[in-house]
Amino acid sequence: MLWPDKKTLIIAFFSVLLMSSCDQSVVFEKNQPIPSEGWHYRDIVSFEAEVNDTTSLHNLYINVRNTTDYGYSNFYLFLNIEFPDGTTLRDTIECILAQRNGQWSGKGFGKIRSNSFLFRTNVWFPQPGNYVFRMEQAMRTELLEGIADIGLRIERK
Repeated sequence: MLWPDKKTLIIAFFSVLLMSSCDQSVVFEKNQPIPSEGWHYRDIVSFEAEVNDTTSLHNLYINVRNTTDYGYSNFYLFLNIEFPDGTTLRDTIECILAQRNGQWSGKGFGKIRSNSFLFRTNVWFPQPGNYVFRMEQAMRTELLEGIADIGLRIERK
């Protein structure tokens, strides 16, 4: 097997580094793994995002990684957003993970699929500070199997 020379490796490294540099529009993005045995309906996944830009509009996304063993075509979750002043908003979100014909949505190969669902556009954060986003699975089953990761992304428009 032939190995590339050092110059080629250095160029490849910096090319990957340049292509993977942070997107300036992403204010926050974090994903958390769900235990392999499943997501219990009482378990809450929390994200704390510091948002200090009170003038720009934002888009909010839910990131979902599921296995092809997931038993449903959709996924419901409850989202509670706590503002810096303690005010809380609650929302129910549906994520469509498979088409009517059974074909999985999203990117991936093998047993894992990744989706990013836009669930709010033109969001204005009225207060600077820490916002806490709490997610609960809402699938009416005690232990939901097949969700591998759940995440949140906030992008500045």
